[in-house]
Amino acid sequence: MSIPSYLENTVKDYANQAAAAYSAPINTSTFTGSQFVAGEDPLQTQAINMAQQGVGSYSPYLQAAQAAQRTGAGQLGLAGQTLGGAYGALGQAGSALGGVGGTINQAGSTLGQAGQSLGGIGGTINQAGQSLNQAGAAYGGMGQFQAAGAGAAQGAANIAGGAAGMTGPNAYKQFMSPYQQQVIDATLAEYDKQGAAGAQQIKNAAISSGNFGGGREGAQLGEYQANRLADRAALQGSMLERGFGQANQLAQQNFANQGDLFGMQQGLGGMASNLFNQQGQMGQAQQSLAQSQLGRGSAMANLSGEQRALANAQLGRGTAMQNLAQSQLGRGQAIQGLSAAQQGLAGAYGNQINQQFGLSDFQRQGMGQDISALGSMGAIRQGLNQAQLTADQQAARTGAYEPYGRLTQFGNVLTGLGGGYAGQQYQDPGSGGSPFQSALGTATGLAGLYGKIFG
Repeated sequence: MSIPSYLENTVKDYANQAAAAYSAPINTSTFTGSQFVAGEDPLQTQAINMAQQGVGSYSPYLQAAQAAQRTGAGQLGLAGQTLGGAYGALGQAGSALGGVGGTINQAGSTLGQAGQSLGGIGGTINQAGQSLNQAGAAYGGMGQFQAAGAGAAQGAANIAGGAAGMTGPNAYKQFMSPYQQQVIDATLAEYDKQGAAGAQQIKNAAISSGNFGGGREGAQLGEYQANRLADRAALQGSMLERGFGQANQLAQQNFANQGDLFGMQQGLGGMASNLFNQQGQMGQAQQSLAQSQLGRGSAMANLSGEQRALANAQLGRGTAMQNLAQSQLGRGQAIQGLSAAQQGLAGAYGNQINQQFGLSDFQRQGMGQDISALGSMGAIRQGLNQAQLTADQQAARTGAYEPYGRLTQFGNVLTGLGGGYAGQQYQDPGSGGSPFQSALGTATGLAGLYGKIFG
């Protein structure tokens, strides 16, 4: 295909620009490398260090519980031996006095157990009341988390509804410049004004050379007007295409922003839902504990009634001979008191064991919550930093490849003016999705991993 004469200089200029641009290597170091990778956030480092320090932190509590268990077992053994001695002394009193001492001792022991059962009923019922109050407080706190979750869900629905109207072939229209047609008309009017001046110059030259009204003048004016019409159409098409492209890009960016807001609203709703479930589980646990404590109090009340009835029967049998068995009974009661003290000491060691295990579990649960919170916040901040770095990287890549896009567009215009077919539009190799949305997905995945530590 031959090049029209009026395009020869322009094509040569384009070839020189293309040779200069494509012969120079692209400096890829401006948009590649580790400088575009977000490093570990300080909160993540703190969470990892805390997790490493917490491995095996329960060991001192376990050792203390084992030591208390061994001591308590020794005290129970001594209590058993002492109790055996008490039964032996009471047995001697019973043998000596016809079994009266044994009967009276059994009555005293039964009454003591009945008193202990009655004394424990009030404490157990009081504990049940406190557990019910705590359950009511937990259930009462669920409302605010439920309302927060509903508000977040409604906000996400509103955003999704608004974003639905920003799609389709007409989404770009609301972003078109209202002054575009005025700019185009003014530009074309100035272009036509300059064209008229050029035509007048040709006529003036024909008059000066004595060819006014001749065929040469007509040929020059025809060629000049044809070139001006082609250039005018290309100029008008370029301005229309540029306006449409800008409006389309603004519409796409607005839709992506709405998607980011929708994802954030959904995340807030998920957090409120988790808090609502946790409050509900806490209330159920407190309610179950209260029911268990009430059942225990009822069983202790029944046992106390049976023990008092048995004690009254035994006292009736031993009343006649109580004075004769007093000396043996005193000895047996002294030994029995020592056994009870030893049993109480063993029970105290048992409580200490339970407290040590409780402290161990509480420490690990609290540490796990701290690690999860620090790791999650660090992952979110790392994701935001990565989004900024990715945006900077895309901007640097776009700037590096921008000259090639202009040359490609210029070459397509020249090819169209010369009667050929325009090539494919240049595509920026660095174009991609939203950097913030991609980084937010990565940060959410990392936050979930921290939540499983000490779980």
